[in-house]
Amino acid sequence: MLAHSLTALNLALTIATACLAYKQRRTIVRLNTQLLLAQYDAGHDDLTGLLNRRAILAHLQTQLTAARPVSVALLDLDDFKGINDTHGHDAGDAALTEAARRLKALPVTIGRLGGDEFLMVATTNEQTGFAHAAAAQAAIANAQIDAAGHTVQLSATAGTAHTAAGISAPELLRRADRAMYAAKAAGAPIRAFHDDIPDVPAHAPQRRRTYRP
Repeated sequence: MLAHSLTALNLALTIATACLAYKQRRTIVRLNTQLLLAQYDAGHDDLTGLLNRRAILAHLQTQLTAARPVSVALLDLDDFKGINDTHGHDAGDAALTEAARRLKALPVTIGRLGGDEFLMVATTNEQTGFAHAAAAQAAIANAQIDAAGHTVQLSATAGTAHTAAGISAPELLRRADRAMYAAKAAGAPIRAFHDDIPDVPAHAPQRRRTYRP
């Protein structure tokens, strides 16, 4: 009788231990999943799924700190305000989402800085970096969205800059900003930075940008 009771108790303890271990494993899996989701959300833009401002600027800084050759491109959707004003904010969101979908297909790292502005970071030489930026601009220029039965053609303007010794991330991005403003002023799809490109005028919309995380 005692032996039977001990056997039953041992079986009960084994089952209880197994159940506890199972619950602990489920809890660990759930917490790990929540952690991964939180980490993803912290580094990605809610609307487009691209890297968000902080994450893309941190990525750029990492590449510069590692002394890798880096090309950057700033891309602005053309007449984004007009899309919002004419077709509504849902159309504006659709434009950003479609642009992001096309940008994700490129072999570079791209994030959304905010508004209608995207940042491309490529660890490559200047010529290849410019080619990637041109591909990004063309990808958006070939995109269309449907806005309540109206077809809206998207387009973008890009400015590029490449690393040189001692250039900080904010300075590199300011150069790309200047190149993009020069492209907009000339009605061109893309421009690469060079020393003869003028600084962005103080009254220009681009002055709203600050390139700090």
